[in-house]
Amino acid sequence: VEPVAEALVRLGAERAWVVHGAGGLDEIALEGETVVAEVAEGRVRLGTVTAADAGLAPAPLAALRVGSTAEAAALLGAVLEGTPGPARDVVCLNAAAALVVAGAARDLHEGVGLASASIDSGAATRVLERVVEFTRRQADAGAA
Repeated sequence: VEPVAEALVRLGAERAWVVHGAGGLDEIALEGETVVAEVAEGRVRLGTVTAADAGLAPAPLAALRVGSTAEAAALLGAVLEGTPGPARDVVCLNAAAALVVAGAARDLHEGVGLASASIDSGAATRVLERVVEFTRRQADAGAA
């Protein structure tokens, strides 16, 4: 993570997190520690985060595995419908990191609360619907 973070500093990034989750994930994991290289003020600071740092229960990576795109879509649908569990937790945890980097949350715990509220209010679903519609319009424009 550190070489990528150093490259971001050289490219002028103001704030960023580069993460490496347990099991080789390129996102924050619910299981074990996730290594974080935080870019801020032209420097890189290394650290770790865990699910507990955000007030979440740890969960094994196996709890998130799916066997097909249909299963992945169903799992995403369940998350957006507010179904509790590891899938929702990992979505909220990684959204929380983005909110911290953007300055919209003080820490992961607050960020998880904001992400959870976005799911529960339907705001997250509405954003996804807008992204899907935009993507379809772009694909249609490219095919024309």
